Amino acid sequence: MKNTPLVALLCGVLLSAHAWSAPQYIADVDIASFDGTLLDASLFIPESPPPADGYPTVIFTNSWALEKNQYYFQAKELAQNGYLVLSYSTRGFGFSGGLVDVAGDNSIADVGVLINWLEDRYPVGRLGLSGISYGGGISLLSAARYPRVNAVAALSGWADVIEALYPNETVNLVWGSLLVNTAMRKEPVIDQIWGSLRSGQNLPQVLAFAAQRSALSYVDELNRNGTAVLVSNNFADYLFKPNSMTDFYSLLEGPKKLLLNPGTHAVTEVLTGNDGHIWSTSFRWFDHHLKGEDNGMDREPKVDMTVRISNKLERYEDYPVTEKSTTWYLRPRLTLFDSGSLKGSPYWGWGWTNSFNGGWDTFAGTGIPLLSDALEGFGIPVYTPMLAINGYYAIDYESPYQWQTLKIRGAPRLEMWVEPTKAEAQLNIHLYDVGPLGLGRLITHAPVTVHGEPYRAQKIDVELFTTSYDVPFGHWLVLAIDTEGLLYQKPADTNYTVRVPYSNSKSSSLTVPHL
Repeated sequence: MKNTPLVALLCGVLLSAHAWSAPQYIADVDIASFDGTLLDASLFIPESPPPADGYPTVIFTNSWALEKNQYYFQAKELAQNGYLVLSYSTRGFGFSGGLVDVAGDNSIADVGVLINWLEDRYPVGRLGLSGISYGGGISLLSAARYPRVNAVAALSGWADVIEALYPNETVNLVWGSLLVNTAMRKEPVIDQIWGSLRSGQNLPQVLAFAAQRSALSYVDELNRNGTAVLVSNNFADYLFKPNSMTDFYSLLEGPKKLLLNPGTHAVTEVLTGNDGHIWSTSFRWFDHHLKGEDNGMDREPKVDMTVRISNKLERYEDYPVTEKSTTWYLRPRLTLFDSGSLKGSPYWGWGWTNSFNGGWDTFAGTGIPLLSDALEGFGIPVYTPMLAINGYYAIDYESPYQWQTLKIRGAPRLEMWVEPTKAEAQLNIHLYDVGPLGLGRLITHAPVTVHGEPYRAQKIDVELFTTSYDVPFGHWLVLAIDTEGLLYQKPADTNYTVRVPYSNSKSSSLTVPHL
C-alpha cells in the first residue's frame, strides 16, 4: 500500500508521455482546388516538434471508388513516427466534389493544390506520395508534374492505360466495365472513350487519352526530377499487369524499387498480404528518402519477387532477374484428340497444318473472373483438367517432363504462325504446370486479337503476363490456346477457324525465362 502513490505517479507520467506523442487527427478538412472544387481530406499532425527542415510529409490518394479513410491506419502509423500525413478523396469520389476524369489534368492539378495548401499551413519537409490502384497511378503522374515530390510508393498502379484496358488489341471487358460502372460521377468523355474502345472506333482519340494518363509517357520528367520511385504490382492482376510496370521500372534512372507479388489487383495491398511486406517496405522507403534514415534501403537489392504458391520472397539486384531462358518449338498434333508437342529444335518435316475453331469457350481459362484472381494471392491457383480441353475449339502443346524444378521468372513469349479465316480472330493463350494426375495449374496467360487478310499467314509475337512460378520435378508444361475467355470481349463474328502451319519457313516457338 505504501508504494501506491509512487506507482500512480509513474503511471501518470507514462500516460502523459503517451498522450504527448499521439498525433493530432483532423477527420474532415475541405480544401478548395484551383477551380473551386472542394476536396474532402483528413490530416494527421505529429505532436513532436518539426525537424529543422520540416516534417517529412506523405499525401495518400484513394483507390478507384474508395475515399480518404482507406489509409487511416497507415496514415496514423506514419504520423506516430513523425510524419505529417494528408489523405484525400479524389474528385468525383467520396465527399469530394467534381467529376472523375481518370487521372486527367484536373486530378493532377488537385495534387499541386494540396501540396501548396500543406506548405502554407505547416512546416513541410521532404514530400512523398502514395496510394493503391488509382492512387498509385495519380501518385506517379503527379510526381512527374511536380519536382517538389521527393519519393513515391505506387502500389498496384499502372504504367500504361492501353495495356490495362486493351492488351494486345483485346478489350479487357470485365475490368473495364467494372471501372466504368463504379464511377457514378464521371466526365462524359469516360463513357465515350470506353464505347469507342469496345466498338473499335476513334482509336487515335483513345490512344491519346491513354498516353496522357500513362506513367510511361513521363519517365523523362521523373528522371529529371530525381524522384525516388517504388512500384509494387501483383502477378494475377489482370487489370494493371506487371509487364508495362517492369518496362517503366527499367527506364527509371534515379533511386528505384520493384515489388512483384502473388495476388490480384490491389487485394494484396488492401489486405496487407505478402506478410505485410509491401507496406513495411513502402514505409522504409519513405523513412530513407524523406526522413533520411540510414536503414539500408539504398544498399539492398532493387527487386523483391515473391514466388507464387510457396510465397517465398526472393531478392534480385535488378530486373530482368535472369538472362537465362529455354525455347521450345511447336510441333503438330496428329488428330483432334492428340496434343502437339514442345521440342528443343524447330520443325523440319513436311508442311503440316493444324486447325481449331471459334464459337465456343473451353476449359482452358483463367477461372472465375476476379474471384479466382483473388484466391491466387492466398495460394489457391486455377486448376484445369487437361483432358477436358476440347480439341475442336482449342489446341495444346506439351513440353518434356521437367527432371528438375523449373523456376520461371519473368514473362514467357510466344511467337506463332497463324492463318485465321476471318479478318479478326482472338487467341487466348494459357501456360499450365501439369502433374501426374493431368490437372493443370495456371502459370500465366495473355490474350491477343489478330487482324488481317483472311487465310493469310501472319506471325504473332505475344508476351505473356509476368510471373514467378516453380514447376516441380516430374511435371511438364502445357501451352493451351483457344479463342474465348471470360475476361475479354470476343469478336462480333466468332464463326472462324484458326489454322496453324508448320514448315521449314514457318517455325513457332515458346520462350520461357527461368533461373
